[in-house]
Amino acid sequence: MWFTKSISLGLMALIIMGGGGCVPRALPVTPAGVTLQPGRYLTNYYRAPDFVPDRVTYALTSFTVEVARGVAPDIFQALFMTELARAFKANGLKLAPPGDACLVSGTVQSVRVRGTSLRFLFARISADLVVSGAITQGEQTLFAFQDRVHLTSPVNPGLAAPKEVELLLQQAARTFASHLLTELLLHGLTPEEG
Repeated sequence: MWFTKSISLGLMALIIMGGGGCVPRALPVTPAGVTLQPGRYLTNYYRAPDFVPDRVTYALTSFTVEVARGVAPDIFQALFMTELARAFKANGLKLAPPGDACLVSGTVQSVRVRGTSLRFLFARISADLVVSGAITQGEQTLFAFQDRVHLTSPVNPGLAAPKEVELLLQQAARTFASHLLTELLLHGLTPEEG
């Protein structure tokens, strides 16, 4: 009798605690004078009408990490910036120190790793990432973006792999970078062309 009560109470506590994670969090405020629209790859974005992304040079500034659960903010920031720089270079975009280059700046509103404590039960973990930022030149906003990424590790019964969390976070950062650069570079192409 006490066993079924404790299981029922445990399941109710799990549902209540996990229920808050199902509610989507609001995305951050956009830069002044910018109206975002839903993107094909990013959640929302804005593009200045005369912005040609492959004709400018970019300077990546460190994105701040506001909320980090399941990973240290500085560790995720380094991983995130490495993946972002790699994606810019892989797509043929020029990176340079700040100066005449367009600044790419932003904020990771939240990065969360879930399921590590119950991984033995569900055999997987998940990562959630909410990012916003802008590409600016002087006072002009050329491109603004907001995105949400949710990834789940493959089902892997048994003990966790030594770098499972790091690999999942790396994949979340790559997914965001892919969304950003695809939206940035494939603007104006029809779905058949892109």
